[in-house]
Formats: sequence, structure tokens, C-alpha cells
Amino acid sequence: MKTQMRRLVVLVLITLLSGWTSIASGGTLTWAEEPLLAWEKDVLKVFDRNDYNKVIDMARGQDSDPNGNAPLLNYYGHAQKYYLEHDRAAAVYYKQQYNTVLNRLSGSNLAVLTRLVVMPQVSWNKKINLKFLDAAFKKAGSDAYLGAILFYLESQEPDVSTGAIKGLHDILQRKRNIVMNGGTLSDADQGWMSDPRLLRLLAKKTGGSVSPIAGFMSKVPAFARKKVMGGAAGCLGLIEDPALPILREAASMGNANAAAAIQLIQDARGARLAKYPNSTWYSATGP
Repeated sequence: MKTQMRRLVVLVLITLLSGWTSIASGGTLTWAEEPLLAWEKDVLKVFDRNDYNKVIDMARGQDSDPNGNAPLLNYYGHAQKYYLEHDRAAAVYYKQQYNTVLNRLSGSNLAVLTRLVVMPQVSWNKKINLKFLDAAFKKAGSDAYLGAILFYLESQEPDVSTGAIKGLHDILQRKRNIVMNGGTLSDADQGWMSDPRLLRLLAKKTGGSVSPIAGFMSKVPAFARKKVMGGAAGCLGLIEDPALPILREAASMGNANAAAAIQLIQDARGARLAKYPNSTWYSATGP
């Protein structure tokens, strides 16, 4: 039995190391969310049937909760009882536990949270839904959740994809800082940041709505351009050179925001070259 257990542990370690090595050496990054646990799937089904008392019981009785979703589901169960059933005790819980739940959110909550907030019956709670999404994506703005963030970028739910852009922006800012602090991006980072799938998606999102300032970007001071053009355009500005061909194509097809994003990239390139004249978008020391 002990021998079998040792073999199992060794097999798991080899699998994990192989996966890590694949990514570290520039392997393909999988765009996928974290899988739901069996109990999370079950309680979401109960929630969708509007049986909120059972949702609360299931969440309270969850002994193994590695993703920290029991408090989240418990909170949303009380929220629904407060709004739909005018339950006073649920109303007190809803108001008292708001900050506690908000502060505990992380990337591990995204698979459950992104399903909860798009259910029609929770649409009354839009302000808090957005607050929770923003908080979870903000905490998820690290390499550990990169694949999930990229997955949510393609969501058909605007609130979810907007939250994903915020998480992506935080990751890209850290990558940008590596170069601007004298370093070089890993092969893996160079790979996913220059992935045409990502670049085309972000370029498309820049054209989702026309920014009033897009046509005047060349007249706005460089320090202000970065502030007024956030979202997908801001992400492309942080990626820099790999985005230029796709943005130029989008601009030629009438995407006014794409032209503004090109201006952001020109600003970023100028700042980089001023500090490191021989640098590239991925390395302060050059190719």
C-alpha cells in the first residue's frame, strides 16, 4: 500500500512538473476557467430552481470548500430571500456580511460568481454583482488565473468580459514593468502576449463603442491619453508592438478607437526607447 501511494505521489508530481515546464518553455496557454467542484455544480442547480433555503443549508454544511465559494453562495441565498421573499433575517445578513464577502473574493470564486451574476433572478442586484465581479477579477490579476481571465474575455456577458479586461490589464501592467525595470519577458509571456487570437479579440473590443475622445487623441497630452483610454485599448497599449499590425488593419476598416490605441502604443514605445534605446517590446536589453 505504501509503495502504491509513493508511486501515485511521484506520478502526480511528474504531471504537475510537466505542465509547468510546458508553460515555462513557451507552450500553448489554455484559455479555460477553473473547473467547478461537484458540490458547486449541485448548489448552483438548486439556486437556479430558486430554492434558496436549501442553497443556504448546502453552503453552511460544506466541510470541504477549497475555493471559498460556500460564503459566496450563502450570501447570494440570503440576498434572494431578502429581495424576493422580504425575509427580515435575510435582509440583516445581506447587509452585515457584504464587506466580509467582498473582501474574501479571489480568482478561485470566478467559476461560481460568473454563473451567479448572469442568472435572471439576480439581476435586481446589479450594483453588487458588478462590485463582486470587479473585486474577484482584481484579485485574479496574476499568472495563476491567466488562462481563466482569457477565457472570460470571450464571454457573451458584457459585465463578465469587462471584468476580465480589468484583470488582464493588471497582469499586463506587471509584464510591462518587467521590461521597464530592465528585464526580459519569458518565452511563455512573449507567446501569449503576441497571440493573434488575443490581439484580434482586444482590437475588436476597442470598437465596441466609440470613445468621444478617440478622434482627438493626437491633441491630448501623452500622460492624459493613458488615463482616458483604458479597457481593451489600454491592454493593447501595454502589449505594444505585436498589436500594431492588427490595430492598423482595424483602423483602416473604420475603427476609430483602434487609431487611438495606436497612439497609446506610440506613447509606450517612446517611453521605453527613451529609457532603453536598444530595447524591444519584450526586452530592455534588446534582441
